[in-house]
Amino acid sequence: MKQYKFYFAVFLTLINLCFTAKAQTDLPVIYQTFVRENPGVEGGQIAILNAQTLEQVGKIAITPANPEVITLSKDRRRAFVLHSPIIIGEQGLTVVDLEQSLNQQVVKTILFEDKILYGVRLATDGMLWVLLEEDSQVAIVNASTLQVIKTIQLPEPARDVIFSQNGQKAYVSLLNKAVLEVNINENHRISRTISTLPERNKSQVRPFELEISSDGNALFVSGEDNVSIVNTTSFITETIPLPISRSSFLLKLTPNGKFLYAVGSLGAQFVVINLENRDIKTFRTPATTGIQTALNISPDGRLAYISGFYGISVFDVEKQVFIKNLLTSTGIGFPNPFSLGLTISGDFSVGQAPTLSTISPTGGDNILANQSTTINWATTVTPQSYSLASHKIELSTDNGQTFSLIPGAEELPGDARSFTWNVPNIESLTAKIRVSTVDLGARRTSSTTGTFGILRSLPGDINAPTVNFISPVGNEVFNTGSNLAITWTSSDNVGVVSQDLSLSTDGGQTFTTNLASGLPGSTQSFNFAIPQSLTTTQARLRLVVRDAVGNMSQAVTASNFSIQTAVDNIAPTVTISQPTTNSNLVAGGPIQVNWTSTDNRAVVSQSLLLSLNGGQSFTQVASFGANDSNFLLNNINGLSLTTPQAIVRITATDQAGNTGQSNSTFIISPMLSMSSYAAKLLTINGIGFMSNGNNNNVQIFINGKLTNVAPKTLTNTALTLKGNKKKLNLSKGANTVKVVVDGVMSNESSFNF
Repeated sequence: MKQYKFYFAVFLTLINLCFTAKAQTDLPVIYQTFVRENPGVEGGQIAILNAQTLEQVGKIAITPANPEVITLSKDRRRAFVLHSPIIIGEQGLTVVDLEQSLNQQVVKTILFEDKILYGVRLATDGMLWVLLEEDSQVAIVNASTLQVIKTIQLPEPARDVIFSQNGQKAYVSLLNKAVLEVNINENHRISRTISTLPERNKSQVRPFELEISSDGNALFVSGEDNVSIVNTTSFITETIPLPISRSSFLLKLTPNGKFLYAVGSLGAQFVVINLENRDIKTFRTPATTGIQTALNISPDGRLAYISGFYGISVFDVEKQVFIKNLLTSTGIGFPNPFSLGLTISGDFSVGQAPTLSTISPTGGDNILANQSTTINWATTVTPQSYSLASHKIELSTDNGQTFSLIPGAEELPGDARSFTWNVPNIESLTAKIRVSTVDLGARRTSSTTGTFGILRSLPGDINAPTVNFISPVGNEVFNTGSNLAITWTSSDNVGVVSQDLSLSTDGGQTFTTNLASGLPGSTQSFNFAIPQSLTTTQARLRLVVRDAVGNMSQAVTASNFSIQTAVDNIAPTVTISQPTTNSNLVAGGPIQVNWTSTDNRAVVSQSLLLSLNGGQSFTQVASFGANDSNFLLNNINGLSLTTPQAIVRITATDQAGNTGQSNSTFIISPMLSMSSYAAKLLTINGIGFMSNGNNNNVQIFINGKLTNVAPKTLTNTALTLKGNKKKLNLSKGANTVKVVVDGVMSNESSFNF
């Protein structure tokens, strides 16, 4: 933990130095916005990831809870976060001071707080263009002073804006199908309307449906199932149909202008369009990362980052293959946080390619078919370079002219340095192994072994293997339930292919307990978990080793060792799965309790206790045997009353008297069943209007506002308020009411006035 905190502090310090000194080689960083749907959790967040390792190194809390598009200022000192117009909640544009936030001092400003916004982009000159939905305007904001310097009135709401690199032109896409050309140098005059475009999906949010070439001559516009290419000089339009229907697309052009990436917004497929020959390839992001919400391409053009609801897919632009698929949310599906936006910053060309060298097999070796052998290699990553994503291993039987993937070694982890290969039933005197790796920056390297042979038999081998035990050797004492580490050395003039390990409890007269059979020849150790039931003073081990032609040798430990019953001082472990911690349950209802109790030996008894006063006191509700794991709490005094902090406790006891326990804290909240207003009397029915605490503090909110009228009558299942329209904050028509008991809020009930 200390190492992580140190690394986190160092990384944030480096980022701050890059910002303040404006270093030419900034660290590559990924910013991903997350919407929080967890009950009781306020706001969303910006997750900060180190692009070289894909590890999260920081986060910035964001409220309101629906951050979507994130744009950085030109100096990368500020983040502009647009809140999603499709998620119910507050709107506006949050401005985050990144330098302060990275020092865990979040400094935020809210612009256009009461406005629904549909897009935000940073112009070539560093100005911020904000799309105001209800006003059908573009607001141009000074990114430094946060002042609105100009607004442009549009004929209808806008969906996206893009700028030529020379800063002279802006193109604004409208709700239906038109795109406006804005002459920035002529006081932001709308100089032309491009209307020769297919209609687009008006119901979808389309924050990045425009892209433009580096020379400004080609404007790309996403359609519902197509992409249009507009010549900005002649305004001739070419429309390319895409093999994904009923979807708008997020567009990104590679820096070299050769490929256009089109990601289906809120879909799972994306296409790569070769702009030179119009060739189209379709890819699908994995289900674990969720539906697509954002697309970015690194400034050096090597990497595409496709953000989904729950993760990020890293795509190799040159090879057009996925490098890594990473889950960045805490889980998949409700109520886990989900991402709506992603942007990147820094120099993604930093670091060097990894180096790799094969170790075994070596040139001149002979390996037996239908046997197992170990492929070993060494991969090195230089400091400040990208982490390894994966390895793969291929076999050639024609001296390296062609290679094919070895089954099971198509995508080995980045930290793998060996692989147990089941050699196929073939013969070849010209075999080679190639090990390849790719890092998270799409840099690749490989190494090939020398030529070796794969044979079905080895002629003339009459030498038996040699074998010796290193530990145990005898006279040791081990405890039941512990781990017995067994080590040895075995070798052969050609190679050991099989090893069998067994245990004797009668001083070596018989070896009836088989510990392992068919261990590979490279194995030189084995860990044996000693059962609780196994005790002896005459334990010995035997290891039998064989080579490929059946020559055999064995070794037996030199003298007896003992296994004795260990003193049990380990308490049982209890895990409560229901009710979950901080869950909100309804007063008066039954409460299902599920748990598991485990012990290194055996649980003999269990009990369930309940506290309705935050743990000040507990009452035993039930006792159980060893195998019970569920109970329904019902008809218990106090469960019909509101409780801010109820605790269910499970205790488990083993044979030695060791006791373990686990608590799960939950809330019992009031529930409204109906409400009505007549003759200046508001009647609210439900349960839980009284609490287990001494305060019994009751608050009533009508139409979201706390009323100062005290209840006229109050029981646990009903309360009444006396008052007129003004006194009770009533509105004509539908009204809502909520009840808060000792700080715990009920559900909402409606009534008409």
